[in-house]
Amino acid sequence: MAVLPSNRRLAVSPREAPQEPFKRAVAGAMRAMAKTPELDVAFAADRPSLVVGPDGAKARLTEPPRKLAPRDAAILRGQSDSFALRLACHDETLHRRFAPETAQARVAYDALEQARVESIGARRMAGVAANISAMLEDRFQRGQPDQIQSREDAPIEDALALMVRERLTGLEPPPSGARIVELWKDFIEERAGQDLNRLSGAVEDQRHFAQIVHELLSHLEISAGMPPEEQSSEEE
Repeated sequence: MAVLPSNRRLAVSPREAPQEPFKRAVAGAMRAMAKTPELDVAFAADRPSLVVGPDGAKARLTEPPRKLAPRDAAILRGQSDSFALRLACHDETLHRRFAPETAQARVAYDALEQARVESIGARRMAGVAANISAMLEDRFQRGQPDQIQSREDAPIEDALALMVRERLTGLEPPPSGARIVELWKDFIEERAGQDLNRLSGAVEDQRHFAQIVHELLSHLEISAGMPPEEQSSEEE
């Protein structure tokens, strides 16, 4: 489960940095949510990443500052929850099977699948919803939202992911991502609004969700290629 704020102070050994107890708590919560006790969790200044290979899963989270502000803690928990939900609620083999053929469609497909797994956690736990909201606010803030003037500055996959998240959870886009959604919302709703509505009934079914995403991308004229089942039926 997600680690929620508490009035209880974490024990700090005189010989360790003050952020170490928090890092242990985050790593423990991440392993529990991911249902992966052997998950390798590390903290570094590098970009957060999750790699799943033959030797198991390895997660790299942002190294927290020595003086940890509530905002920093929420962002880091959001990274942790996002990765944990990916491990717990995502089937990579199925994901690859339905992956679109074109680069633009694949980017959108990946973004919507991540929105799906994060929404599962947000629907189940208010703490997870708050953590992921903080993470998303930070992510889009780093993209300098005040400089976004037109659709050329606003990736459609980001707008889609935020709109899907809102459909699945009822949570509005973070303030730093609102401009991206504003630029694309009418275009997307007009062409694929019904597809967005249908995704709400498929949030727990990755296969069905992927099939609807293919239809959504087609209605947006983002060439994705046909899902494997349709390819097989045509070949027959």
